Amino acid sequence: MKLLVLELFLALGWAATSLAQVTVEEFTLHDAKRDRNMECRAYFPTTGEKLPLIVFSHGFGADRSAFSPIAKHWAEHGYVVIVPSYWDGSGKSKGKGDPLPAGSLQALMKHSTLKTENRVRDLTFILDAVEHIETAVPALTRRIDTSRVGVAGHSLGAYTAMLVGGVTADIGDQKLRSFHDPRVRCILPISGQGTGQQGLTPSSWSALAIPMLTITGSLDKGAGGQGPEWKKEPFDLSPPGDKFFVFIDGANHVSFGGTGADAITAVVKATTSSFWDAYLKDSPAAKAALKNASVLESWKPAARISCK
Repeated sequence: MKLLVLELFLALGWAATSLAQVTVEEFTLHDAKRDRNMECRAYFPTTGEKLPLIVFSHGFGADRSAFSPIAKHWAEHGYVVIVPSYWDGSGKSKGKGDPLPAGSLQALMKHSTLKTENRVRDLTFILDAVEHIETAVPALTRRIDTSRVGVAGHSLGAYTAMLVGGVTADIGDQKLRSFHDPRVRCILPISGQGTGQQGLTPSSWSALAIPMLTITGSLDKGAGGQGPEWKKEPFDLSPPGDKFFVFIDGANHVSFGGTGADAITAVVKATTSSFWDAYLKDSPAAKAALKNASVLESWKPAARISCK
């Protein structure tokens, strides 16, 4: 596997670039408007200026430690990655917000309006609070480039990422409600949702104007048991233009975070890094590697990428 990764770096012209040393720091932000504290984790290179910002949105039952190997990998490639713990997570923030319905993600979705709004607000609060992040983490002072922002997420976090990117949903009595934040340049939903759940309809992606890369796998199931074709609907239903879909044979719902099979982790790292480089660093080489599928040359046919 190390040889395959090296071959990929050579193919993309990255071999001469050393991976950055990464600092990981825990910090807390206070949202005065909602009188709530948000525990966060930051990953960032120890050197470098004007660093693009990635905010990662974890799934139901997770916390700021989610996807740590992937977040560290992004930071090694020159990004500041902020991962907040939502109040519906399992970290220190659990139980500090409105009580969750008992049982499961399905139970949460039946009472989803307030939870959706709070998750979106938690995420956009990070973008509002960059000055406070720099105060909490002095090593980041004047190093974050807020003109280059991407949002990623896994599972329920993928839904949140899609909403801030411009995907609409029927929330409560409001049809096709938008939570779009124009500061977000591109989105990366991993194991996201298709239609018929959480207010998503066939029209939900029609206004998605920014680049998107979404990932699923042959064993990836939705909360209602839906298969990978349903997970592909965000790609299928979004308008053409800088949209990408990565499919990995053998990957299930929890395979993508960097703690599973080496080959799956390598595919996630390679494709996501190329996506960020293409749309947050404006790299023509990275964009070409996505569009001509050379980013996956070492893993074909077990991993495939579609673009439109």
